[in-house]
Amino acid sequence: MPIKSSPYFHDPAFAQAAQNLAGLFEPPSGADAAGWAAANAKKAESQRLADFYDYQKNPNFDQQTFDRMGVAAGAYQPNQSYYSVNVGDQTTRRGQDVTAATSRANNADDNARALQTNSADNTRAVETNRVSELGKLYQPLSEGQVRPDVPADIAGNFGVSHDLPAAQGRAKALSETEVQGGLVQKMRDAGLISDDMVVDRFAGDKTPVEAIGPDGKPRYMSPGAAVRAGAAPYDAPKGAGMTTTLPDGTVIQLGGSAGGKTTEFQGKQDAYVTRMAGMQPILDQLGTELTDFQQAAYDALPTVGTIKTGNGMLTENYQKASNAGRVFLQSVLRLDSGAAIPPAEEAQYGDVFLPRPGDKPGTIQQKMFARNLAMEGVKAGMTPEQVLATGRAVIAAGSGPKASSSPPGNQAQPTGGQQSTSRMRFDENGNPL
Repeated sequence: MPIKSSPYFHDPAFAQAAQNLAGLFEPPSGADAAGWAAANAKKAESQRLADFYDYQKNPNFDQQTFDRMGVAAGAYQPNQSYYSVNVGDQTTRRGQDVTAATSRANNADDNARALQTNSADNTRAVETNRVSELGKLYQPLSEGQVRPDVPADIAGNFGVSHDLPAAQGRAKALSETEVQGGLVQKMRDAGLISDDMVVDRFAGDKTPVEAIGPDGKPRYMSPGAAVRAGAAPYDAPKGAGMTTTLPDGTVIQLGGSAGGKTTEFQGKQDAYVTRMAGMQPILDQLGTELTDFQQAAYDALPTVGTIKTGNGMLTENYQKASNAGRVFLQSVLRLDSGAAIPPAEEAQYGDVFLPRPGDKPGTIQQKMFARNLAMEGVKAGMTPEQVLATGRAVIAAGSGPKASSSPPGNQAQPTGGQQSTSRMRFDENGNPL
C-alpha cells in the first residue's frame, strides 16, 4: 500500500502528544529508584525502632535480646548498652578493690618496717647516749669543778656495776678581789678596821659627788661620806634658770634649757614668751581695771554670734587689759597643742594670773609676780599644768616674793626669825622634783 503523507506529521501538538504517550511506557530513572530505596530503608528503620520499643512490653523480655535490638535499631552505641554499662561498672569496682587491697597491704608492710626501724634507732640511741654519759663521768675536771659520787644503782644504767666515787678538780686560784675581800673580812673580825673605814676604802677612791650638805648648800663629798650622811644628790640647774624665794621660805627653781640648736618646740616657746612679755607691761599698768564689778558685769554679757553685746559699754582701758590678759593666757594654754581654748579652762587660769573683781592690792601684787613666774616657766619648757600649779603655789604662799637668777646654792639664807626653808624645785623640763 503506498505511503500517504499526513498533514499532521509536522504538527507540534501531535508530536507532544506522541511524546507524552511514549513517556508512560519508558523504564524508571535512577533518581526514582534511589528515592524508592531510601523510602524503603527509612520504613525498615522505623519498623525496627517500633519493634524495639514494643519489645520492652513483651512478657518474655530478655536483656541481651533487647540490647541487640537497640544496637541494630541505632538507638545507642554498643558501649552504651545495658550489658556494656554493667560490665564497665564491674570492671571499675574490681580495679578499686584491687587498689585498696594493695594500699592496705603496703601500709601494713610500711608500718611493720617503720616499727622495726624505730625500735632499732631507739636501741642504738639509748646505747649511744649511755656510752656518751658514761664518758662524761670520766672527763677531766676543770679548776674548782666537783663531780659528785654516783651510786651503783644509777651507775648501772650506764653499764657500770659499782659506785663511782666523788672527784674534785684542782682548786681554783682566788681572784684579786676575792683575796682583798678575805683580808678585809679577817681585819674586821680582828677589830683592826671599822665599817666606816671599809666604806671609805672601797668608795673613797671614786670621783667625789656633789650633794646637799647639812647646811642645805651643795658641796663635794666622797661617795662614802655622802652615803653615811644620807646626803641627797644635788642637781644643778642647766642653762639660764630662775630661782625664787617666797615669803614662807619656799624656793621655786625653774631650770633653763641646755642650749644648742633651736628646735621647733623651742621656737614656739620663744614666740609665746615674746607675746607674754609684750602683754605684761599692759597688765601691770591697767590690770586693776579688771577688778571693776560693773565693767566685769558688762564683759560677762552673752555673745551673739561673734559680737559681744556688752563690749560697747566697756571702757577703753578695760578693753586693753582684757585683751592683754586673753593673749597672755593663750600663750600659756596653746603651748602644747595650739588648739582652741575652752572658756572654763581660760577662766581657771585667769583666776590665778589675772586680777578679778574683789581682789585686794596684795592679791593683785601676787598675781603680777605669778605672771612673771609663768613667763619664765614657759621659757623653761613647763607644761600649762605645771605653770598653773606654780602660780597657785605663789598665791598660796603670801605676798612679797623675791626673785633671783642665781642658783640655789648662792641664795641668801632667810633672816628675821625664819626657822625653816622648804624648797620647791623643777628640772630643766619643768617637772617638779
